Amino acid sequence: MGLDIDLDVQDAPLGEEHVHLRRGYVAGTEALRRALVELGMAFDTLVPQFPDSSHLDRTDFRDDQPVTDRARRYLQQREQVLTDHGTGTGDYQPGIASHKLYSADGWHVTDTECTQALAAWEAATRAGARASAALGADVIPFLRTAAAFGGFRVH
Repeated sequence: MGLDIDLDVQDAPLGEEHVHLRRGYVAGTEALRRALVELGMAFDTLVPQFPDSSHLDRTDFRDDQPVTDRARRYLQQREQVLTDHGTGTGDYQPGIASHKLYSADGWHVTDTECTQALAAWEAATRAGARASAALGADVIPFLRTAAAFGGFRVH
């Protein structure tokens, strides 16, 4: 059994449908990323640098919760990286920042990114584009749910 990446809608209420996707770690997520970019639903980005955590040790956390200001600052900075859209100082690009699909680090694909990806999907299909098999029947319903409930996390 290979490694998988799980995509989970972040704030969906219990019982909501289309809240989870699973793709193979390398081939599955790369095929999905490529399909999204080809349809204009995502754009290529570089993986950003995470903040340095070398100054932290076990005394900064208790029961996996931060107990020091430096631990709280680090987690805030890390969350900012996980959510960042990835355009840096360049022009804003709509859609999903593709680096968020490269690893299972807890990336947050925001509801805005999902809404923009869906708009690109609608435009592409109106123009006659055909979806890659990598999208499957589950990606568009998943993105609709994610757009309605705060986006999704990649684990």
